[in-house]
Amino acid sequence: MARPASACDTPASALAAPAPLPHVAAALKSKKIHILIVGSPVGLNQGQRKPFPAALEFLLDRALVGVDAVVADRPVSGETAATAVERMRTEVALDRPDLLVWRVGSDDALQFVAPEDYESAVRAGVRWAKDNGIDVLLVGFETNPWLHDQSEAKAIREATRRVAQSENVLYLRRLEAMQFLAKTRKSVAEGGNPFSLDAGYDCLAEQVAQALVANLVLRHVRPAKP
Repeated sequence: MARPASACDTPASALAAPAPLPHVAAALKSKKIHILIVGSPVGLNQGQRKPFPAALEFLLDRALVGVDAVVADRPVSGETAATAVERMRTEVALDRPDLLVWRVGSDDALQFVAPEDYESAVRAGVRWAKDNGIDVLLVGFETNPWLHDQSEAKAIREATRRVAQSENVLYLRRLEAMQFLAKTRKSVAEGGNPFSLDAGYDCLAEQVAQALVANLVLRHVRPAKP
């Protein structure tokens, strides 16, 4: 198992805290992993060679040698967490994934969903997925220029963190990851935008792959507790 090479190289500590992935680990033994992506869609910039799902498949196939990663992308633009939970049931029945990658937060913040309602919806979705034998990776958002009050985004991120911590699921902290990259990019020093759409699209698949592989490696080599 190799950590995927990355042009968006970010330390694991800035990506996601460790969490169990029992169903992904079991799928590794069968040499095939089914991944379902729901939530906000990911666009494509002119410089990208592959869209997000294809890029994620490619990176995981390289990192998890001998394992076939199959990615089904089922995003809906403007979808809040509460709406996604309802749709998730149908999508899971169709794809039967081992892992649910759920892009959360940005649309709820944009639509002024109360943080407590958002948190309740995400928690319900995570628990439903776990009850149905599916591991979960929550993917946060970096920034949103349409949000005039960043306290909204902060409250949504904090709610996501609480769910991930209490439910013990992976949470890719996109803001922290992109902030780390901002410190290392020459374009930022020259006045570029570290949170541009192009940078976000380029790095998302690599960050998801890094978070998954780093977590699997860490949990595989960590000694058992006495």
